[in-house]
Amino acid sequence: MSPESEDEGPEEVTFQSAKNRAQEIAREQKQAANGEKALLKEKRKRKQELFKEQKAKKLLAEDFLQTLSALPDKRLEEYKDQDPKKGNADFGKKYFKKKLKPKIRLQDNYKVVRSEDYAQSSLQQQKAKEFIQMRLYGKNINRTSANEYLSIKSKRDVIKKPAMQFTVTAWGKDEKKKAEKYNLLWKDRNKL
Repeated sequence: MSPESEDEGPEEVTFQSAKNRAQEIAREQKQAANGEKALLKEKRKRKQELFKEQKAKKLLAEDFLQTLSALPDKRLEEYKDQDPKKGNADFGKKYFKKKLKPKIRLQDNYKVVRSEDYAQSSLQQQKAKEFIQMRLYGKNINRTSANEYLSIKSKRDVIKKPAMQFTVTAWGKDEKKKAEKYNLLWKDRNKL
């Protein structure tokens, strides 16, 4: 950089040139948006044409449809063979009974439960547990668990003791010895 360039101020920009530049940027953005819309339109149009082609391929051939319509209808023949006294009510019943039979037998060892009922019962159970918890261990109730009670009792006694340390019966002999040793050390430190 030369010392002369440091003394120069920023380029002066007239209001009109700034306005023209802003309009040009806005036009470019509008053209870009229109281009994107046109691309999307083109894609939709191609997709629709492809769908129409696939649909035309899936249609059955005309000659096959004509041969199918030329075949006599079995139900119509059965209807014509019926007694006129019985009428067509009996025919309809036979047809629908046959159609409504399940094709696969269901197994009897399944149990069906509506999920709405299950969710409601679990919600009721949860509310019941919360109610019991609040009634037994709420704010104004002086009830605590056994461990908490023993801990508080040992802290408030005249002779301070450590909170009871419960050892798990599944522990090995080494762990039990360590726990007993820890209790003795704690008592010695606090001179109890």
